[in-house]
This record gives sequence, C-alpha cells and structure tokens, in this order.
Amino acid sequence: MKNASSNKELTDSILRYLGFPPDVVVGNDILQRIERAVREVEEMSVFQYLYAHYTEPMSFMLANPAYMEHLSGADGYLLCATTLGAQIDRHLKRLQLTDMTHAIVFDAAASAYLERCADEFERQLPYERLGFRFCPGYGGTSLEDSREIALRLRAERVGITFLDSGLMVPLKSMMGIVKIGGGERRKSCAHCVAQQGCVFRTRGTRCYNG
Repeated sequence: MKNASSNKELTDSILRYLGFPPDVVVGNDILQRIERAVREVEEMSVFQYLYAHYTEPMSFMLANPAYMEHLSGADGYLLCATTLGAQIDRHLKRLQLTDMTHAIVFDAAASAYLERCADEFERQLPYERLGFRFCPGYGGTSLEDSREIALRLRAERVGITFLDSGLMVPLKSMMGIVKIGGGERRKSCAHCVAQQGCVFRTRGTRCYNG
C-alpha cells in the first residue's frame, strides 16, 4: 500500500493531466472520482517494462538535436517500453459510452499511474544517476521514433503494437530514452527542450512533481 505522500503525488499528477492549475481547491466529487479511478486502474492494469542498455546514439537520435541535448555527457542510456495492458483500453471505451465524465478522469489516472509505475521501476534498476525519461514527441521530436524504440526492444513481447496512424496500442503505453550518468539534471521548465508549445505550461501547470 502506498503512503499518504505517494498517494498525494499521484493525485496531484492526475489533476495536472486534467488541466487543474497548481494549488487549486478541488471539490470532493472530483477527488472521489479520482480515488475510484485509481482503484480501477490498480485492479485492471498489468504493468510491464522492457529496457536495454546502449552506449552509442542511434541514427534517429543523431537526426534531432533534442535527443543529443538530452544525452549530453551521458555514460550511456536505456531504451524503454512500458504499458499497463489492454484491459485499461477496454474499460476506458466502456466508460466513454456510459459515463464520459468518469472516462476523462480514468484516462488521466491511467496516464499518471503509468508514469509512477515506470518511475518506481527505474529507481530499482542497477544503474547510478538515471535521468528522466525523454519520450518521442518531446521538444519537436517525432512520435514516429517510438516505432524505432519498439523495434529495438521487440515491444510486441509485452503486447505493444502500432496502428497505421502511428498510435500505440494499448493506449497507456510509452517509449522512452533514459540518460545514464553525465551529471545531475533534474526536470525543470527552464531547461526543458519541450517548453515551446507545452500543453502543461499553457494551463499554468507542469508535467512533473517537485
């Protein structure tokens, strides 16, 4: 069972996904929906995580300076693929037909829960000074680069595939690049390569805790 601090961090993250500004007073109805959504996500999700360690940048990284900025000074990096599984998608589709308000909250809860599960998994990996996950789509990088990562990791082993549109299935899946070493570089808006056009900044929020 998560402690109170961890639960609050998850709730805060869900509120950011929902577009609430920082320090807003949220009504009990929303908080109860969030609690319900988190319970549902925890019960239905099957968290899986694949990763592999590399030392040399790949061609798709060399083609975009945002990747190279992220990896500046790194001793290496991890490619990762993670998902909550298909049951989350099925439940979301049911909610979209029966309770759209809760579907929106559930969708945000699943996104935040996937991020937290991935963070916790990475903290237990046998590497020192791991940076944050940089996902295709950040900082002007192409979402299509997710296919390159998926191919390297054989992400179909955990059920991740792609539609012709490029959308990942299950929806609550992500690909990322995690820097190893190279000095401490915490997430911040000031140093984020994705700050231009960031949807969180336009809402007056941010994508991370701290």
